[in-house]
Amino acid sequence: MIDLNDRFSRLIIVYLLWLASSIFSASLFEVYFYNLGLSPQEIFLADSLWFAAGIMILPFLKTFRSRRFMLAGIAVAILSVLLLYLYPIPFAAFPFRLLAGIPNILFWLPFNILFYEFRKGDHAALGALYYSLSPMLSLFAPGLAGIIATSAGFPALYLFTMAILGLAFILTMRFVEDKEYSVDFRQCVKSISGLRTLIFMEGFAAAVIVQATLEVMLLLFIDKPAEYGGFISLVTVFAILSTFITAKLSDKIKKRRHFLLPVALLFGLSAVLASQAPDISAFFIGFGLVVFFSRIFFPLPLALVVDNTKSLPESMAGREFFLNLGRFSGAILGFAVFLYSDIRTVLLLQGLVLLIYVPIFENRKQKLVFH
Repeated sequence: MIDLNDRFSRLIIVYLLWLASSIFSASLFEVYFYNLGLSPQEIFLADSLWFAAGIMILPFLKTFRSRRFMLAGIAVAILSVLLLYLYPIPFAAFPFRLLAGIPNILFWLPFNILFYEFRKGDHAALGALYYSLSPMLSLFAPGLAGIIATSAGFPALYLFTMAILGLAFILTMRFVEDKEYSVDFRQCVKSISGLRTLIFMEGFAAAVIVQATLEVMLLLFIDKPAEYGGFISLVTVFAILSTFITAKLSDKIKKRRHFLLPVALLFGLSAVLASQAPDISAFFIGFGLVVFFSRIFFPLPLALVVDNTKSLPESMAGREFFLNLGRFSGAILGFAVFLYSDIRTVLLLQGLVLLIYVPIFENRKQKLVFH
């Protein structure tokens, strides 16, 4: 039960609206611009711009305030969706993705800091809610987005998304503390010593797989908005299953190394399997397995950062920089491979790279603290 008088609960409500708007604005990105005339290679290149903002912003960050940064992130998100509404042309994919990447820093950096500061208290139930909201929303939101786009048009979908973002903006003003944080980029880099390579690899392979490659590959099988969104929603059943399993294994998750390594291995193997799918049924299974293991995987490296931090703001900023550096590098390399081969080869290589995560983790484990 969410208590509106509780600050953590209010933060979760803002997160819920933000997450919903992100799903509605971006879940049909690939199929929307594919039908406008962009090639899959161009769509993949546009996706890479999504990851560039963190590299451009974080090295120059000195001080920031939580509420102001989150409000700025929401405002930029509104601007990015407004761009799609006003300019339904193929070229809009590139400035949209670049603009949409900026809130990844402005919103997520203070949000994650606030969330993990609150986690010091007794908020186990709400913590579980935080990790389950994304798959629960994704169960219906992409399919609903596809229905809206098909029946009322993409402009109606983007107006609806901007309305959700507007509500998120208002509630952020009312609900979120305006705490000030100071960071030094050199200290941010030092604060994640022992984790930098792992964070980079997480971005380079794992993040790009689920945030770009799989959804571009889906265009091989589906190019209609309603069917595309429905497929994404249906695959989310795997994510919900993983959430329940993770909850059941909560005691084992505290032993992060023993849990993280087999999950990373299965994540990479699932991506390799998905890359070889000959038809839509096989791809559904491969896509679903990737989603299943990724939902278990992603909270664990983030928890390792929290376990090993002395300054949460600096560690989170350092993590975001190396994560986005990995994402951008992986996406650009994937684009280069895509130019000379196909999207299956891109996914195959990313899955194989993810398998290397395990030996690199073992090489770094002596420098890390585990809970």
